[in-house]
Amino acid sequence: MGDKKKMIMVFIILPILMVVVFVISSIFSQPDTSVEEEKPAQYILADKDIDAMLLEEYRKAEANREASKEENVEAVQELMPGDNEYDDMIDESDGSSIQADAVSEDGEVYMDEALSPEEEAIIEKAEENARKNRVSGALYYNGIQVVCSMNKVSFDGDYVLELTSEELAADHPLFLQYDPRWANYPYGSGVMRNTACGPTCFSMVITALTDITNASPPMLAAYSSNHGHYVWGAGTAHSLFLQGCSDFGLYCSEIPNTEADMKAHLDNGEMLIISCHYGNFTHSGAGHFIVIYGYNNLGFMVNDPASYDRSCQYWPFSKITGDFNKLYALGKAN
Repeated sequence: MGDKKKMIMVFIILPILMVVVFVISSIFSQPDTSVEEEKPAQYILADKDIDAMLLEEYRKAEANREASKEENVEAVQELMPGDNEYDDMIDESDGSSIQADAVSEDGEVYMDEALSPEEEAIIEKAEENARKNRVSGALYYNGIQVVCSMNKVSFDGDYVLELTSEELAADHPLFLQYDPRWANYPYGSGVMRNTACGPTCFSMVITALTDITNASPPMLAAYSSNHGHYVWGAGTAHSLFLQGCSDFGLYCSEIPNTEADMKAHLDNGEMLIISCHYGNFTHSGAGHFIVIYGYNNLGFMVNDPASYDRSCQYWPFSKITGDFNKLYALGKAN
C-alpha cells in the first residue's frame, strides 16, 4: 500500500468509522424513558394528602372510641356495689390517686391531673377576656398580635374540627385547649381541656409553618392517640414531635436551653415547643407544653395552649429558663 493510501486511511477513513461506531453505540445505550422514575425515600406528602390523612386518622379514632365504649359498658354492667373492682373504680374515678412515679425516668411523659380551683379560675378569666375581645381578624393585646378564634365559632354540641380563615392565615395562631370547639373532645384518660397541651401545641406549629388546613387540635389529638404518642394515665410523649414531625413535612430537633440558641432557631424561621415543669406556666407537677414563636427586646413571645393571658405578654429569658425541661425546634423540611 502506498504512502498516500496509508495517509487517507489514517486521517480520513478511520475517524469516520470511529464516529459511526460512537453514534450506533449511543443509540442502543439510551435509557428507557418509558419507566417512571422512583420517588426519593424521603418524599414529602403534599399538603392536601396530609389533610386527607388527618381526616382518616380522626375517623379511625372515632371508630376505636366507639368500640372501646361498647366494651367498657359491658364490663361496667357486670360489676356491682361491694365488688372490689367496683370500689376501686369509685376510689380512682377522680384521678386523685395517680402518683407522680407514673412519669417515666427520662421525663418523656407527663401526668394527667384534674385542674385545681386556681387553674379553673384562670381559665374562666381567660374565657371572659376572649369574649370581650371577640373581633374579626387579629387582636393587638399588650402590644402583641394575637389571632384566637375562641368563641367566634358557633358551637352546638358537636366538635368543630375546622379552623377559621383567620387562624389559617395567621403567622402564629393561638389555639386554646379549653376552646369550646374541642374542650371536651376525648384525649387519653381525660378531655382536651386538661390533657391535650401537646397536640394543641403541635397543631399551632403545623398550621403556622405549612399550608395544611386540617391540623386542628382535635385532629392532632386523634393522630397522637392512633400512633401511640399518648401514654395512658401519664400524658403525651415527646415522640409526638420528634417522630410525628416527618408526617407533616417538618423536622424537629432538641436544642440547648440557652437564650442564644433559642433566638438563633427563631431567626431561622423555626418555632419552639417547650416542655415545662412547675413554674410560670403550670402550678402542678404534671408538666406542660408551650410554643414560642418570636422575641424582641422585651422578651420571648409565647402561645400557651392553657392560658389566654400568659399568651398576651412578653417573657424575659431570665424569668422562664428555670421552667424549661426540654426544648424542640421545628421547621419546614425541604
